[in-house]
Amino acid sequence: MQHCQTTVYATDLHCCDCGEALEQKRQMHTVEELSPDLLVDVKNYAPQASTITGVVKSMYYYKRRYKTNNDNMLYGYWWLEVEDKDGIIHEFSVDAEKDVIANLQKGNVITAFQETPLTLNYRIADGNARRVVKNDRFMPVVIVHFADQQYRSWDKTISRNYTGGTILWLVLSVITFLIMLFAAKLEFLPALLASLPVAIGVFMAEHNYHKKAKAKQEAKYDAILAATDVMLSTTLNQLGYNMLARTPSKSDVICISCQQRISQDAAHCYCCGAKQHVEAIAEKEQSLAKDDEQAISIQKALEPSKTKPTSIAQLEHAIMDEYSLAYENAYEHKNVWARNEKGTISHCAVLGKVLEKEQSAHANESRQTVTTTETTTTYRGGMYVGSDVKERVEVYRNRSTTLKGEIMLETASGEPFIFKAGEDLLGSVDIGDWVYYAYSSVDTKRYSEYYREYAVNVSKDIKYNNSSVRNFGMVHGFNRMVLLGLTSVGLAWYFDARDFYPLVNTLVPDAGIDLLNNYPQVVEHLDGLPVAVFIVLSVVTGVWGFIYSQINGSRLKRSVKKLESMITKFSKQFGKVSEQINKLN
Repeated sequence: MQHCQTTVYATDLHCCDCGEALEQKRQMHTVEELSPDLLVDVKNYAPQASTITGVVKSMYYYKRRYKTNNDNMLYGYWWLEVEDKDGIIHEFSVDAEKDVIANLQKGNVITAFQETPLTLNYRIADGNARRVVKNDRFMPVVIVHFADQQYRSWDKTISRNYTGGTILWLVLSVITFLIMLFAAKLEFLPALLASLPVAIGVFMAEHNYHKKAKAKQEAKYDAILAATDVMLSTTLNQLGYNMLARTPSKSDVICISCQQRISQDAAHCYCCGAKQHVEAIAEKEQSLAKDDEQAISIQKALEPSKTKPTSIAQLEHAIMDEYSLAYENAYEHKNVWARNEKGTISHCAVLGKVLEKEQSAHANESRQTVTTTETTTTYRGGMYVGSDVKERVEVYRNRSTTLKGEIMLETASGEPFIFKAGEDLLGSVDIGDWVYYAYSSVDTKRYSEYYREYAVNVSKDIKYNNSSVRNFGMVHGFNRMVLLGLTSVGLAWYFDARDFYPLVNTLVPDAGIDLLNNYPQVVEHLDGLPVAVFIVLSVVTGVWGFIYSQINGSRLKRSVKKLESMITKFSKQFGKVSEQINKLN
């Protein structure tokens, strides 16, 4: 669709060439509108079958837990908000562990299908997710319409396999046999012969029922498969979503009238229609000039002046630059029982817009079989009769699922900032969101520690858990202290008090020996000397370690202080920054 030879997008209200209001707008379609007979065959078997076609407006990763005495199972899901062509928001969950869904992003166009309303019964595992996820609705089949190809995600709840079996005939034949045997008082063989027609009749009827049910299940599956094949062949262009909205560009500007984001080359705003270059018109009155100075001023007034829209890239980078920071310091960590650890501490704070994110869900399931044997021994009259051995086999299952990936931010420097995001941040951020991320990392010869000092999704006002480099520490010499303690105890146990006399006479001066002679109880317990030395050494080491911990803590505090000041500044001005960002978007 065009107007003034310019492509019109679905979100346009005015022509960007002439500014005229658009009476005819680009039409978007659903798969059912393009293929009216799409679900006719499916609804013969599943009358409630339905589809949803729309744009992913928001995504949130969460988990559900199934827990019993033997099982502890976690499953990952994406909570989606999808807007259809009429502007209606549909909210539901899809399986996050499917490969097709792994790289689903905000802005993608999808078609979700269900044969009958499905709900997830497992409990939501996280309290934060309970505040976000509003229902248990689940879509088993999802078609993702990319620009070049479509992909399909299929859940195992829709299967061709029929699980019904013939067992009713056996139950009814046994009941008939027992009735004939006990109620009708028939002999064993007549009762068996009387129940045989019941068994044969019920078996034939049941077998015929399950045969038809199996054929119906297979036909329904084939109908669903055929319908989703049609969805899979429906392109983004056919749906009309290929021209949904202009792709944001660094050259975009702010409309001088409605302050909306528009393209730099747009002569008129496609939101309000305002002309983007306003010429100031001055009336020509040179004849009224009284002197040269007045004539010059009027001449300047006659020259057209232009008011140009402000560049969005400049505004965005100005905001990013104000709250971004990067520096590093040399660091030496003092240790009591080991060499001092030398290295660097890097600090970084970035305010940026999400350009890309790569994500994938990984599930890990384990089974443990435990066999328990119980033996019951029976005695009668004090005599052994026998033993009854029972074996019980229990299977314990554990399942975990994690979301891993990276996020790329656009920064003030123009260089993308890429980092491995935690599951909480990765699962709630969408492309186009603004994120403020600050971290510290300690790198020494033997240690490499990473701390997320601060993280917040500015666009969605979601704050995440943090840690601080102030907590960095290392434990050296603990094994040595344990060894010294065991050695001192061993020496005290192995040697007598007299074995330490030569050592005391060598180390202690004569005045000290004379003083010890006045305390015979001390001399008698000289075998505890190694333990006493170890205790004194432990006290000295503890004091020494405390002093070093204060020194290390002070160095860490000084190193991170500049970063913390920037984080504090951003936190105080969060509302202002959020408002500015919302205007830019």
